Amino acid sequence: MMLLWIIPVGIVVYLLFAKSGKPLGTWVKSGETPEDVLAKRFINGEITEEEYKKMQKIIHE
Repeated sequence: MMLLWIIPVGIVVYLLFAKSGKPLGTWVKSGETPEDVLAKRFINGEITEEEYKKMQKIIHE
């Protein structure tokens, strides 16, 4: 019974992404560097200062 719900939901999700014209997994605007994405996440409060600094260090290794 659960399988019957998965198929229509999958079709709807597929159609939404197909109409958007963007490939699946495209969440970063073209031209944005990892540093840009990291800075935005920090500014938006998604990550703490400690996480920001740790990730910066990883990016620059």
